[in-house]
Amino acid sequence: MITFLHDKLKGLLLLLLAIVGVSFIFFGNWTPQGGMDPASQVLGKVNGKSLNLNEFVAAQRQALLEITLQTGRIPSAEQNDFLNFQTWIRLLQVQAADRAQIDAQPAEIIEAIQKNPLFQKDNEYDPELFQRFNANFLSPQGFSGERFNQAVLDSIRTDTLLRALASTAFVLPEESEKRLQRLFGPVRAQVVRWNPSKITPPEPKPEDLESFYKANPKEFEIPARRTVDVVEFVASGTSEEARTKAGETAFTFTSQFFNLAEGVDRPSFTNRASAAKLTVRTHGPFTATETPFPGESDAKLTAAAFALSPEEPVSDYLPSKKGFLVLHLREEQPGRLRPLSEITSEVRARWQEQARLQMAMQMAQSFGQKANAALPQGQKWEEIVKSYGLTSAALPTFSPAEEK
Repeated sequence: MITFLHDKLKGLLLLLLAIVGVSFIFFGNWTPQGGMDPASQVLGKVNGKSLNLNEFVAAQRQALLEITLQTGRIPSAEQNDFLNFQTWIRLLQVQAADRAQIDAQPAEIIEAIQKNPLFQKDNEYDPELFQRFNANFLSPQGFSGERFNQAVLDSIRTDTLLRALASTAFVLPEESEKRLQRLFGPVRAQVVRWNPSKITPPEPKPEDLESFYKANPKEFEIPARRTVDVVEFVASGTSEEARTKAGETAFTFTSQFFNLAEGVDRPSFTNRASAAKLTVRTHGPFTATETPFPGESDAKLTAAAFALSPEEPVSDYLPSKKGFLVLHLREEQPGRLRPLSEITSEVRARWQEQARLQMAMQMAQSFGQKANAALPQGQKWEEIVKSYGLTSAALPTFSPAEEK
């Protein structure tokens, strides 16, 4: 009997080993859910669009890059849950920015990079710091220039979206009071204020004015201006067909000013407009921040006017509310920095205004440091306020929507 059981158990053991061996063979080729590749499985949906593992990993890498750019630190392995959370948040924000048709210009991307503290030294953009970041982080992590620019672009777009949303946010006073009561119990809030206009600033030295003048050239420059001629191709109706026909007419008109054969002079804009029985209107001079075209509010028209040059004085046909516009550069006035000798009084006023703000900030910081040190030691708030010659005002209720 023992021999019989031994033989049977031996056979059973061999059978089990065979099953385990076969299972390992199939395990390497096994994919879950009816043969689906795990990388193609749906992890979630954003606005109804499915997101698989590969797409999520790509989004996670972009989120990691954005977090690094914003904080100056690479999320650690222990922060994987945080990174995953931020990835989903980023996907939702980017999708919302797409739906809102929020975009950014190349100049905004360059400005955002140059203003990032990671790439600044003494409050100025330092190309060497950017190259170091590229060598130590971007290249080792496999981030291309295109992915880097996309991360910056998405950051600008989502920041614009969040600012637009926050500008309409409103918290009722009773809501903030309930939250404070729940978190801290009964709360009394008091505020002290420093009015910069009541602070007497020092008299600047000539070298102070010169340094301030050189550090803030945009504050003291006369902006560039343009004067343009405009012709409009008005659609005969509101239908898409009527607008398309107006666009074709505008295209025919503009074509005669482009792709000219070598040695052929560009025709006169005024003469060609007159021959086409078009009314020429002149607008300007205007700056890049103005909207000089009556009935038109699109800033792209002003941008198109400032893109013109004596070498390329005629614009493409541009959408307008009634049809299409074509711009012609009549005159350009370059911007110039006003000499310090002409605006000394204005520079002094700006310098003293900044000095007042800095002095008020220093007073507030000094007060805050003393109060934070004295209150835990038992000194009363009223005594601290009085020692600074200030008065405090109670805030019975308050919310982020109020101006303090």
